[in-house]
Amino acid sequence: MTTRSAAPREINVGGSVVGVYEYGDPTGAPVMVFHGTPACGAGFVWADASARDRGLRLIAPDRPGVGLSSRIPSWAIVDYPAQVVALADALDLERFSVWGYSGGGPYAVACAALLPDRVTTTAVAAGMGQVGVWATIDESEKTDRQMLHLSTTHPAVARLLLSISGRGARISPKIAMRSFEQQLDESDREVVLGLGPPNEVMALFTQAFLRGAYGVVADYAAIARPWGFDVEIIESPLHLFHGDADTMVPLRHSEELAKRVPTAQLTVWPGAGHLGTIKHVDDVLDSLS
Repeated sequence: MTTRSAAPREINVGGSVVGVYEYGDPTGAPVMVFHGTPACGAGFVWADASARDRGLRLIAPDRPGVGLSSRIPSWAIVDYPAQVVALADALDLERFSVWGYSGGGPYAVACAALLPDRVTTTAVAAGMGQVGVWATIDESEKTDRQMLHLSTTHPAVARLLLSISGRGARISPKIAMRSFEQQLDESDREVVLGLGPPNEVMALFTQAFLRGAYGVVADYAAIARPWGFDVEIIESPLHLFHGDADTMVPLRHSEELAKRVPTAQLTVWPGAGHLGTIKHVDDVLDSLS
């Protein structure tokens, strides 16, 4: 598997700019795709060919203040579906599916719950659980744990640390790649080896800071708090995918969500880590086809 750089475009949505990356079939069935944290819409290059084969158009927006998207003061998970609707209207999309990966999982679940007339099907892969309800910050991997805490207690410090990290990754993607690999288990390191050169792989991280670190920290702060809605109200199909060797987001997060949503179906990938979604992308896209 190889990657290629994706060029984002800026879409005017109600006077604000939303940075959007697209993959797959440009005339296919639309799927709104929500990136992880800290990342941006550039993080789904590996899904391009599989989406095209299935006639799916993947639309991956940068969240507010992330990448090319305009900054807003702050937001909660519950606020994001309104932003998704505004983007869908700007793109002339009436109905669409949603897919959230890792830190993007809570946003996909929010759309499933709060946009029943617009969202047809939802997929969540390696999704983070609801902190304060069935998940805790301390279950996260060391770096995420630190950023989740700092984003709510000392956001200025979090912005400084992430700015330094983002700048370093741009200057020396090889060093950043080695540092990233140290956080991964063996199965995830094998996945990374097939993703291409470090500068392209690290683009999902470095391009998140095109407008600074403010949006990334706000993103962390949002997923560090309760989501602000009841997941039990979801009535449309919810497909959950998780590796049982995930050391970044525990499988338990998806298991607890599945218990609470009657329409949920959980698929567990044996031996897969946090990046198992890349290896099993066909499973995810088949659930949305």
